[in-house]
Amino acid sequence: MTAKQRGTATAKDMSQEGANIRIAVVDDEKMLLHVFSSLMRQYHYKADFYSSPVKALQEILVDPTRFQLVISDIRMPEMDGLTFAKKIRDVIPNFPILFMTGEVNDEVRQEAMKLGNVAFLEKPFPLDQTLRETIPTFLGLNKK
Repeated sequence: MTAKQRGTATAKDMSQEGANIRIAVVDDEKMLLHVFSSLMRQYHYKADFYSSPVKALQEILVDPTRFQLVISDIRMPEMDGLTFAKKIRDVIPNFPILFMTGEVNDEVRQEAMKLGNVAFLEKPFPLDQTLRETIPTFLGLNKK
């Protein structure tokens, strides 16, 4: 089921819709991945968690239809989030990406926005609200 096909879901349907969404979460902060993992289960999202963007990229490119969304940190030691996103987009154009960042300069933000179909989550952000509202809105799940 594509995000467009899911576009008729309402916020009430999110618990069922979450079950149809697989998300790759990429951040070098393992504690954040652990917290994300606990909350993802509450909202019935399927998710894979990666502390390495290189490993995440390998997994995404092995099966480009496996994930419907990537949530990625911008600043990671192995590969920055913008490079990571560009490599995904080389293979999967217009793939939805939510960037997490504590701070990002205007140049990086503008470069990311040029990719299209991206959004930013400013750290610290409310994880519960992100899972309940931001993700469904970004994927077009709570349109009537």
